[in-house]
Amino acid sequence: MNHITIAGRLVEDPVRKEVNGSVVTSFRIASGRSGVKSGRLWIDVDTWGRLAGTCHQHLTKGRHVLVSGRLAQKEWSDAATGGKRSRYLVTARAVDFLS
Repeated sequence: MNHITIAGRLVEDPVRKEVNGSVVTSFRIASGRSGVKSGRLWIDVDTWGRLAGTCHQHLTKGRHVLVSGRLAQKEWSDAATGGKRSRYLVTARAVDFLS
């Protein structure tokens, strides 16, 4: 079973797109100790359908959220440097808006 629940703050406003007839809203959160860059995780989040619409309508940069969903790690080679790059992506099942 692949399930993660993580809290963090949006580092930028969400972006809404249509993909193959479905709506997706994507955003990035930073999770970890505030004011400390080392040890902080940067997590990309995708929301789909009705949840995507709600997130696009109500979330903005700086908003604190609790995200639950499926975690994946994407890896690729950077064309400019040839180095390995990676990112974490959560496909959200639920997003709670925290104060």
